[in-house]
Parts: sequence; C-alpha cells; structure tokens
Amino acid sequence: MKRKQRFFKLSALVGCILLGVGIVMGGAGFVAMGCDLDAFTYPRGGEPVAVSSFVVEDAVDSIEIHASMGDVKIERASAANPEDVEIILAEKVYEVVVQHGLLLVMPQDSYTATGQGGWNWYQLLNLHSNRDWDVTIRVPEKLLDSVFVETDMGTVDLSDLQAGSVTVQGDMGDVTLDNVSASESMTVTQSMGRVTLGNCQGGSLTLENDMGGTQVFQCRFESGNLQGSYGSCDVDESSFDALAVVTDMGDIHLTRSEAAGTAVCQAAQGSVFLERFASPDITLISDMGEVSGTIAGRQEEYQIAVDTDMGSSNLADQMTGGPNTLEVTTNMGNIELTFEE
Repeated sequence: MKRKQRFFKLSALVGCILLGVGIVMGGAGFVAMGCDLDAFTYPRGGEPVAVSSFVVEDAVDSIEIHASMGDVKIERASAANPEDVEIILAEKVYEVVVQHGLLLVMPQDSYTATGQGGWNWYQLLNLHSNRDWDVTIRVPEKLLDSVFVETDMGTVDLSDLQAGSVTVQGDMGDVTLDNVSASESMTVTQSMGRVTLGNCQGGSLTLENDMGGTQVFQCRFESGNLQGSYGSCDVDESSFDALAVVTDMGDIHLTRSEAAGTAVCQAAQGSVFLERFASPDITLISDMGEVSGTIAGRQEEYQIAVDTDMGSSNLADQMTGGPNTLEVTTNMGNIELTFEE
C-alpha cells in the first residue's frame, strides 16, 4: 500500500514539474512572438500582402525562379496577352529582374531577413492562408533557352513549355510537368513529394525523388535515368532510347513502354512489374521482391539468363535464342515472366 501511495505521489510531482515547464516554455514562446497572437497567422502581423499582375516589356529567353516557400507555376500565356510574359506575384515579397534575356525572380532581402519581414517556425501552422509566396508566370508559345525553378516548400507546376533545358529543384511539395519539351535535358530533383511527368519529351531525363512516388506517362526521351529512395516508380506508355530505373524501397511498374536500346530496372526492396514492356536488351533485378509480368515479343528472340536464390522461376536459361538479351535476378522473390507478340 505504501509503495502505491509513494508511486502516485511521485507521479503527481513529476506531472506538476512537467506542467510548470510547459507553462514557462509557452510563456517564453508567446513573448518571442511579440506577445501577439497574430503571429500565428500568415503573413506576419495578419496584414495581407497585395498580389499584382504585370507584363514584362523586355524580351525573355530564360527563366530562373527561387522561392523559399509557396507554389510556383509556369504556364502558357493567357488569351488576353498571348505574346507577352505575364507575372503574378507579390512585389513586396519578390524581386523581379530582367537582364540579358534572363527573367530572374527571387525573394526580397528585406522580406526574408529576420524581423518584421521575416517568418518564424510557428507561422508554418497557417502557411498558405494568403498565398503571398506564390509565383505564376505565363509565357508565350516559344522556345526558351532554359527554365530553372528552385523551391524549399511548395508545389511546382510547369505546363505547355518549350525550352532547351528544364531544371526543377524541389524540397517539400509535389512537382508536376505537363506537356513540357526540353530538347537538351530535363532534370528534376525532389526531397519529399510526388513527381508527375505527362506528355513530356526531350533529350536526357534525370529524375531523383528521395521520398515520394514517381509517375512518367506518355513521354518520349532519348535517355531516362530515374532514381527513387522511398516510393514507387511508374513508367506508362513512354519510350526511350535507353532507360534505367532504380529504387531503394519501392516497386517499379513498366506499363506498355519501350526502350530502343538497353533497359535496366533494379529494386532493392520492392518488386518489378512489367506489362508489354519492349526492349532488345533487358536487365531486371530485385533483391527483395518478385519480377513478373509480360514482355512484348517472342521468347525465341531472346537469350535468357535467370538467377534466383530464394524463389521460383517459370523461365530457365536460354543461350540459343535470337539477338535480344534478357537477364533476370532475384535474391528473395519469384520470377514469373511471359512473352506476348
């Protein structure tokens, strides 16, 4: 009985101490916010930031955007200004510079500095209430030299663009590219969020996604290098001259897609699924997962090498086949592949 009473007293004492610490920390945080509950709103001080729309008079060949937070959108010019570059943003938040054909958008130093123009962690509770960090740029249908977008927190949406190179460096937020052409290269790096490419084409495609799913559909590139750490990777109805898909933890789906040359798919912890995938030189590897589905073509046209440590396989080694090659390896998983003409 005495032990129980002592335990309850000790628990009550610890609870009171933690409560006191919480009250002190809460008071200190309130003082740090300037004793003003409006600091929880965004933008700072609760005052809305005016968003304006204006047309760039100078010629624009390249676009470069740096956004700390907020959504970034680049899209086709509006019907009202079909031949002009139109910008929609808060001029108090962003600085816009056009020099030697480069349109540069970056945060105002006075707005990002700590103080009246800065932001604090507690404002993340209501981050997007007034959209003052958002950037929208509308461009005419013309070939740009380059498009570069960097954002720390927010979505990126590019549509109906033609450029020599397109680069997106995201951190937290989804990235969507729709009907974007990059004749030289398209590079997308993302830390946390979904990446979606639809109806895109160009030279080389480099896509790296640390945490989130990746989908590429109805695209055409000379080469594709897709890497994912945590999340699945889907390639649908797309074609490449050469394709490499690598995931650390996530499945790989290749659906009605093709590679004119080599195709390498490797999943460390995940399965590889094919649906009428076509390539003359296929390498499929899964460390912990199955490899299954259908390959477009005839089995007689392939030389086949199969290796599985812990799992079954419906295919056997076939070294007397045609000019194409198929190599399938699993450490812990079954192999179930068929051919469809």
